[in-house]
Amino acid sequence: MTNMPPEFLIDQVQNVNIQGPLVTITFGRMGRGEEGVKEANSTLVERLQVTMTTPNFLNSVNALGQIAKRIVESNKAQSDTDEKVAKEV
Repeated sequence: MTNMPPEFLIDQVQNVNIQGPLVTITFGRMGRGEEGVKEANSTLVERLQVTMTTPNFLNSVNALGQIAKRIVESNKAQSDTDEKVAKEV
């Protein structure tokens, strides 16, 4: 069995900090609000920080953009297929 790095479930980017050649991204997770409060009072709790060089950050942003583009194209293709099947029925 290999040693796997820890995985973290995150809800959103909480902060991006740029200092010279380094970029630090802080990811947050929605946490529960104070007990006894009736309203849904969730707060964003810092969960993970990732620090990388500016070129690596830009490469990561580019890679995520390409992944997002593929997801959109895949969803559109699936939607078109579903629409075609619905017309045939």
